[in-house]
Amino acid sequence: MNNRVRTWCAAAGTISLCTVAALQLGTGAARAQSSGSGGGSFSAAYLIPTVACSASSSDGTFANCANGGGGPQVLFGNIKTPSASSKNVLVMATLESSILTSTSVASKGGNNSTSTASGAVVVKPHVYTCPGGDCSGAGGALVDITIQGGTVTPSVVTFNQRLQTLSATLAGLNCTAGTNGVVTCLDPETISLLLSTMSANGFNFLVQTPGQGVYQVQLEIGLTATASSNSIAPGAQAQVGVGAGSLVAMIVQAQTPFDTIKLCPGGPPTGSTPANCGPQ
Repeated sequence: MNNRVRTWCAAAGTISLCTVAALQLGTGAARAQSSGSGGGSFSAAYLIPTVACSASSSDGTFANCANGGGGPQVLFGNIKTPSASSKNVLVMATLESSILTSTSVASKGGNNSTSTASGAVVVKPHVYTCPGGDCSGAGGALVDITIQGGTVTPSVVTFNQRLQTLSATLAGLNCTAGTNGVVTCLDPETISLLLSTMSANGFNFLVQTPGQGVYQVQLEIGLTATASSNSIAPGAQAQVGVGAGSLVAMIVQAQTPFDTIKLCPGGPPTGSTPANCGPQ
């Protein structure tokens, strides 16, 4: 068996990319076996620096941070599609994200105190037609495929989201010490914490282009952080960051007899049950 391995690496600033392609050629009986067929076009993968969005409430007010994460071209790549109607583009996006939430409360006299911190990482893919096959913009402005009959599904996905709420009702315990040394507390104190987290740090988007041509896939990353507190000694903080990320666009072809890629129509949700996309 002969092995041929091709390695290509490129570095530019903080962006580093290395791909390895290996081709194994067999002889004899191996050639007589059919392993099926498939193909894909590797577009691009990038590493991006951490983009932080931080909000802190230390005076009882509401604090908010909204950061686009560098705009729609934080992650991007170009891809050329054929004219066949059975060809679509599969966009695979992954992100390393982190959310820090911190809440503290203090109260007295039976008053309720609440501190809330939340953060989210939202991803929205965009696909543009490159005029004349030039994605640099020199040949004209890029055109969003959604106004040309193309689609990107889903249009937006929450990759990571967290809501944390800490509440406390403290009465100072209302404790007295008896002559026998026994301490009696008449009023109970309560502390509760609500923490809600949703995360999908990788997602596959299906793109149906208007037709043959060269397209640019861009990934927009939106970061939000909020903090609020009504505590007498308020403390709420939220920080959101994005680390390494990758974006890969591949051409996929539907397999006969399934000549098209269809989205699951689902069924109507019932109560808390989502729409059914399983076998009917």
